[in-house]
Amino acid sequence: MRNRIDKTDDILRGAEDVFVRYGFARTTMSDIATAAGISRPALYLLFPDKEAIFGRVIEQMDERSLARIRAAVAEIEPIDQKLLHACLVWGAHGVELAEAFPDAADLFDLRFPAVRQVYSRFQLLIVDLINENVDPWPLPISREDYALTLTYGMRGLRYAAEDVKDMRRLIEAHVTIYGMPLRK
Repeated sequence: MRNRIDKTDDILRGAEDVFVRYGFARTTMSDIATAAGISRPALYLLFPDKEAIFGRVIEQMDERSLARIRAAVAEIEPIDQKLLHACLVWGAHGVELAEAFPDAADLFDLRFPAVRQVYSRFQLLIVDLINENVDPWPLPISREDYALTLTYGMRGLRYAAEDVKDMRRLIEAHVTIYGMPLRK
């Protein structure tokens, strides 16, 4: 008999596929149960509602993304190239998903607390990169405000980008500007 952890993992894997394909609004608990290979009542025994599942899916997707970014930037020098890599991976991902699955835009909707946490965790990653690689701090703003404006500036670029390629170009310009004062 499968244990609770295995069932939860099955649910989250199935739910991620369904949320990416159909977004939050169009996904039902029945869709998630079917994708996980369980009944709706069994699903409700593990999760109270779709929002709880969505939050966990977003959290897991973010953990995987940040782990990949951290591993990659550990091998990159200097700081502006670390920032560029992190921002390209993190910032272009949403545009790539939305291009492949238009309803996936729900995964980046700031109305959801889990999505706001994704932004907060990326900002913390940027602050960590700065703390590890930039001393002394050359700007008259805090490292936290730098990370906040860098992060949310990329969100604004999504509205200007015509496609994934254009989004990558805009992120490169954005990070080039942000990276200039950090170069030694």
